[in-house]
Amino acid sequence: MITNDARLAWVLARDDGLRSQGVVSMDMAELGVMVDCSAKGGIGSGSNAEYAAVHGAIQAMDVPRQSVGDFLNCRGTLSTSSMQKATTMAALSVSQIAAKRLPGFPKWSPARQRMLYWVALAAMERCWVRLHDVPEKLDGKGRAEGFALDEPWKIGKWLRGKHGQALELKHWGDQWAKPWQLLQDIAFELDDAGQIEIEALLGIQRRMQKAS
Repeated sequence: MITNDARLAWVLARDDGLRSQGVVSMDMAELGVMVDCSAKGGIGSGSNAEYAAVHGAIQAMDVPRQSVGDFLNCRGTLSTSSMQKATTMAALSVSQIAAKRLPGFPKWSPARQRMLYWVALAAMERCWVRLHDVPEKLDGKGRAEGFALDEPWKIGKWLRGKHGQALELKHWGDQWAKPWQLLQDIAFELDDAGQIEIEALLGIQRRMQKAS
């Protein structure tokens, strides 16, 4: 019987059998916790006909919903190249939508406008941490490592260490606090929209299974 869990169905449908185990191992080492991918390799749309319709529905989604859904659901499930593409497209989508909603964005400096993409990457990571309840990792002295991205200094550290981007934090409250929240809100909006569509499809499929 097909699952009722839309998020799990997304994972199962997108599993291409080429799991990014290196990425998962890196995440585990960085975060100090197990990263649960919710599915085993090779049982996705390629070999499990029950989830072919889910896979097709995801493929038919617009890029923002598909890429954000893949980023939040499929870490360790998609191949490394597919995951990198999803990450880039998700951050681009979220930052472009945010740019349209941010009052005064056209008046931002070019450097700050370009930085919105990188902050969107960090915001996406923060959404992933929140969604999967990933706890903060502490160093040997009991100090936060910063991977939870729940404070400005952690965001700056993550961007600097992960992407080599220097984010000015001195005026965080004025310059980035509202965009930071908006970026997360947009990411969850897109994720919710994708989940609602898959939930509706699962309901139809389960009714069909019961009727047959």
